[in-house]
Amino acid sequence: MLKKAKSTFAEYFYKLIETMVNEDFANAAAEMAFMLAIGIFPFMLFVTAIFGWLGKKFFMAKFLGILSTVAPNDVIHLIQKVLNEVIIFEQDGVLALVGLVLVIFLAHNAVAVVIKGLNRASMTIENRPFIVVRLLSIFMVFVYAFLLFISINLIVFGKVILLFLANYGIITDNMMNVFLILRWPVAFLMLFALATMNYYVLPARDYSIARKSVIPGSLFFCIFWLLGSWGFSLYVNELGTYNKVYGTLGAFAILMLWLYYSSIIMLVGAAINNQTLDKFSKSNVPELEHNF
Repeated sequence: MLKKAKSTFAEYFYKLIETMVNEDFANAAAEMAFMLAIGIFPFMLFVTAIFGWLGKKFFMAKFLGILSTVAPNDVIHLIQKVLNEVIIFEQDGVLALVGLVLVIFLAHNAVAVVIKGLNRASMTIENRPFIVVRLLSIFMVFVYAFLLFISINLIVFGKVILLFLANYGIITDNMMNVFLILRWPVAFLMLFALATMNYYVLPARDYSIARKSVIPGSLFFCIFWLLGSWGFSLYVNELGTYNKVYGTLGAFAILMLWLYYSSIIMLVGAAINNQTLDKFSKSNVPELEHNF
C-alpha cells in the first residue's frame, strides 16, 4: 500500500514537472511579473483614490503595514514613494475622472495577463470572446479593491472593538491577545478565499465540475506564497545586495523578482488544480460495461 502511494505521488510530481517544462512556466511567469509590475501601481492608485473618496485614505498605510510582513521593505518603500508622488487624484472634476479610467485600464491589463497565464497552466484554450475577458478583468479590479477594503476594515475596527471590550472589562487581556493572534489565521483564510476565487473564475473551464478541483492549488499558493515571500523579504532586508548591484533600480529589481516568484507559484497552483480536475473528472465517469 505504501509502495503504491509512493508510486502515485512520484507519477503526480513527474506530471507536474512535465507540465511546468512543456508549458514554459518560466517565460509565462516573466510575462505575468512584468505586467503585474506595470499594473500594481495603477491598482494601488485606484484603491487610494477609492479610500480617499470614502474618507478612509489612512487605510493605505494600514494595508502597506500588513503587506510589509511578507514583502521586502524596498518594495513597500517603492510603492509608498509612487503613491506620494502621483497627484492626479488630488485634482477635481474631469482630470480625476480621466485618471480613474486610466488606472483602471492599466490595472485590468495585469489581470488579463494573469488570465492568459492561468489558461496556459491549466492547458485550457480561451473560448470566451475578447470583450468578455476584458470586462471580467475590469470587474476583478473592482472586486480586489472591495475585498481589500473589507479586509482592512475587519483588521482596523476589529482591533478597536477588542480594545473597547477590554477597557470595559468585558473580555480579559489574555482573551484579547488570543483574538489578536487569530487575526493571522483569518488573514490566511481571506487569502485562500481570494486564491480560490481567482482559480475558479479567471481560467476558461467548465465551471460545473471545477469547484472542488481548485482547493489543492489554492492551498499550495497560499502556503508557498506566504512562506516564500516571508523568506525572500528576510533575505533582502538583511543582506540588501540588490541595491549594491542595481543601484537606484534595486527596489524595482526586487519588486520584479518578488512578482516573478508570485507568478510561478500561481501557475504551479493552476497546474495542480488541472491535475486534480482530471482525476475528479475521471472518477465521475462510469465504467463501460462490455457484454460479450
